[in-house]
Amino acid sequence: MTLTASQSKIIIAGGTGFLGQLLSQSFLSDGHEVILFSRCHSTEATFGRAVFWDAENLDEWVNELDGANLLINLTGKSIDCRHTKANREEILKSRILSTRVLGQAITSLKKPPNLWLNASSMALYGQCVDGNPPHDESSPVMSAGFLEEVTCSWEDEFFKYSVDGVRQIVLRISFILGHASGAFPFLKKLTKMGLGGAQGRGTQWMSWLHQDDWVSIIRFLTKNKNISGAINLSSPNPVTNRTFMQKLRELEAPLGIGIPAPSIGVKLGCALLGSASELALQSRKVVPKKLTDHGYRFLFPNIDGALSNLCN
Repeated sequence: MTLTASQSKIIIAGGTGFLGQLLSQSFLSDGHEVILFSRCHSTEATFGRAVFWDAENLDEWVNELDGANLLINLTGKSIDCRHTKANREEILKSRILSTRVLGQAITSLKKPPNLWLNASSMALYGQCVDGNPPHDESSPVMSAGFLEEVTCSWEDEFFKYSVDGVRQIVLRISFILGHASGAFPFLKKLTKMGLGGAQGRGTQWMSWLHQDDWVSIIRFLTKNKNISGAINLSSPNPVTNRTFMQKLRELEAPLGIGIPAPSIGVKLGCALLGSASELALQSRKVVPKKLTDHGYRFLFPNIDGALSNLCN
């Protein structure tokens, strides 16, 4: 599928969130029709036409899929929460059921989308510590751990549905750096307050991606029909937490000072904020081999340029 028609029809399930809205703005600027499947009956202004769905059951929303050119599924409860039993169940359920019902819908259509992109996570590679080589798409997957288990189950559900003429790509998304995303603005705020030191040991790896590359990669995937399967969405240059925070301090910290946060402090702070400390302390070192092999050129391959752009 190539977005060359004067107006292609694009469906973004879960498209009212940060990542979906970045894509929606980009596609709308080129004159495409963008429809957002949303679980909220919201009157808040968004980029794209919102259509309600419960992300579990077939309903009238299926009609929007018929004849669409592209389906992007970003649905799922945020993992940036306390990982209580109830939240864990909802994190898994929201991903599996939304993917399942989209698969059921696609198999029932006379004219299904040419391309189905489904969100996933780099968590399924497990953690990578110290000087070990990074994970790429050929690395073995790990199912030990909550986020690892969720991601493996999510992808298994996605690949259950195979329809002739529908190219499927699973997006193993890293930490997206953007103006409006939750984590980066928060780290920037801490740094401005003089609290931008390393978190935990500081040696944990961070795989990241600039928001402009997020949009650019999605558009790149629509144009390259020979790409399918799993794709890592990350910069080719992961950095340690210590390096990331140092670069951020150079741009934002008063006098370049940043008080570090020991692991116990991170856990306490996350508990108070209703977040999960493992998101800050886990070590993910992932590279986008498939993208580079297919000739994608990153807009922001290095952390210096990415942070300078976002901070300025």
